[in-house]
Amino acid sequence: MHPVREFSVNLSGSTRHQTDWRISRLELESCGLHVTSPFPDDHADWANREAYILPDQDIVISRFDPTGRSERVPPRFYIDMAAVQPGSGVWTVRDLYLDVIVQADGTPKLVDADEYAEAVLEGHLTPDEQRRALASAERVVNGLFAHGNDLHAWLASLNIHLDWWQS
Repeated sequence: MHPVREFSVNLSGSTRHQTDWRISRLELESCGLHVTSPFPDDHADWANREAYILPDQDIVISRFDPTGRSERVPPRFYIDMAAVQPGSGVWTVRDLYLDVIVQADGTPKLVDADEYAEAVLEGHLTPDEQRRALASAERVVNGLFAHGNDLHAWLASLNIHLDWWQS
């Protein structure tokens, strides 16, 4: 089992630490942080990741641009449950293992519950992080179901409006 993946975003330097990925665009918005990062050139499936880091929801919502070198269809959205620490100069994000994939047809699917359970058993998550991960996953899935699996409708009900840069 891998330890918790943690990264930080420097708001002034547009860098993402713990990986060698660089942020190509970054904007601080009322709902959170909107970023885009290119994948390494040799990535088979994805060329770019555009994401919203939403601290009040404890989630990171991502969309992926395909490279065209793979037949793999990207999910409509990939939602990481995350503990987000916004700061005036640096934001820190800890991935809490649980994820929800909104598939191309709009159907949500909870994934990585096995990784979450193993992380809990191995002590990689604090009790607060365990609670936050489960509460966030429940909020995402129930919010999607309550709004006909429409992510934007659910977020609009929370007064969160996402304006994606890539169509």
